[in-house]
Amino acid sequence: MNSQGSSAEKGVNGVLVCQESYACGGSDEAAFECDECGSLQCIRCELELHRQERMRNHDRIRISPGHVPYCDSCKGDGGVANGGRLRAVVRCQGCKINLCLDCQKRTHSGVSKRKHPLTAYPPSKPAEKNCSTGDEQLDALKAKLEQVTSFLLVDEKEDMQVKDEEEFVRKLGCRPEELLKVVSIFGNTGEGKSHTLNHTFFLGREVFRTSPTQESCTVGVWGALDPLHKVVIVDTEGLLGAGTNQGQRTRLLLKVLAVSDLVIYRTHADRLHDDLFKFLGDASDAYLKHFTKELKATTARCGLDVPLSTLGPAVIIFHETVHTKLLGSDKPSESAERLLQERFRKLGLFPEAFSSIQYRGTRTHNPPTDFSGLLRSVEQQLDNNTTRSPRSAGVIYKALQALSECFSGEIPDEHLASNSFFPDEYFTCSSICLSCGLTETCHLYLHIVALLLILIASIVLICKSLWIKASAK
Repeated sequence: MNSQGSSAEKGVNGVLVCQESYACGGSDEAAFECDECGSLQCIRCELELHRQERMRNHDRIRISPGHVPYCDSCKGDGGVANGGRLRAVVRCQGCKINLCLDCQKRTHSGVSKRKHPLTAYPPSKPAEKNCSTGDEQLDALKAKLEQVTSFLLVDEKEDMQVKDEEEFVRKLGCRPEELLKVVSIFGNTGEGKSHTLNHTFFLGREVFRTSPTQESCTVGVWGALDPLHKVVIVDTEGLLGAGTNQGQRTRLLLKVLAVSDLVIYRTHADRLHDDLFKFLGDASDAYLKHFTKELKATTARCGLDVPLSTLGPAVIIFHETVHTKLLGSDKPSESAERLLQERFRKLGLFPEAFSSIQYRGTRTHNPPTDFSGLLRSVEQQLDNNTTRSPRSAGVIYKALQALSECFSGEIPDEHLASNSFFPDEYFTCSSICLSCGLTETCHLYLHIVALLLILIASIVLICKSLWIKASAK
């Protein structure tokens, strides 16, 4: 009773105590709030907890006097400003969660939880002011997002639908000199890629079209600008979908991947399928084999300080489950990223092209899906400029245009039966000479060599004739 009374008294007086009891026993004053741990932590507990590899990247903030944490049970409808969650009024010591007044009444009105010890948080004017400021910022952001629309960038036949850099800048609605990064999304058809982009970057506005029908509503590649994060968002057509030109559609995905700084692979499967790992493994091989040379040439033409081809994009595997646990949740000693690497190794795949591969999971017992964790991971990656630097919209357009010009043309049906997502034939000349069986490119080279040999022989004969004439004189 004494300890509970002491905790409650400290809460009322505005002094927040550690809610973890990991290193301090629950007696030290709180100094940090960790959103992913869902608790206030003293300096010692924060340090000890986040030394663990699986918790090292947790989002945490230094708290100031009068701080009141957000309710852990509130589910907002957006990915910013804490998703519209309310500030907590109590901390349930039995459940170890923070609750707003509505959530306290909803979850603790039953007989089993009614007697749980509660610690009250003090009403705080600074907190109210911060909430007001947050609401104003959210309103301003909503107003800015109202102007955002998506546009078709490349069609399913790999034809660019934006004619030049000026049109690309105009459709994005950015300044020509503004520095941007590129985030794209991949995954099987019907996995909710467009929905994910809308809720992660645009507060749920349907910037990218979604549809409840069986037909895919995303054909080709679509783009839009996220004005908050200064990012070009690219929505792609789903894998394993029905339709013609499957080889060209698949090759188009790798072109988008090559110009991206961050790739989100979206999967709604309860367990991670081998297709996911094979796609990333094959994409890595094709990127290193066919795209680095062309990206280096684009880098030289555009005068970039950091080459586009130094290293491929970072990858976030966004895994939403319903009935199964998230990867690594039953193996606390191993990080999810290490388990991913082990799975790649077992399949004989080595995705060396990517600067990093990160796992971000969310388990949805009741809709809607929580995209806030994905947004935090995206923001962390976008803040990292060590491998991929932001560049102007014109440079982004030139890179995609260069790849479109270099890798184009129809792909014969026989190449579609390949075991690889990206067979070499997708990126090499496919025209065959009926006489010699060589590709058109090889045939052209042989003609050039033959012409050079004829030219050299003619020069030798002329020189010999002139020498004979000179000798006769």
